Amino acid sequence: MLSDTACKLLMIMTHSANHHAHMPSLPELERLSGCMPVPIKAALQELVQENYIEWNPNTPPETAIIIEGWERPDPRFKRHESVPQDIQWGMNGSNIEYWTKY
Repeated sequence: MLSDTACKLLMIMTHSANHHAHMPSLPELERLSGCMPVPIKAALQELVQENYIEWNPNTPPETAIIIEGWERPDPRFKRHESVPQDIQWGMNGSNIEYWTKY
């Protein structure tokens, strides 16, 4: 599970890459996230350690490459699987109660 700053930076970077076709620079990340450079660099390191991005800390943030653009689901919480419905909507006239009873 990512920290709030890392999650916010991942969303900003993914949005910039997909919608604006460029990776944000450090001043852009400061402006968009509302964080100072030290927490931003720490969050980028966290994203590297968790394999969300590829980035060398000696280079600017716009050289980062996004591997996975969304945070992974937390394994502590179970996902609800959809239960198959018994109702079959067919073109053969089956299950037309909606149209005939209302």
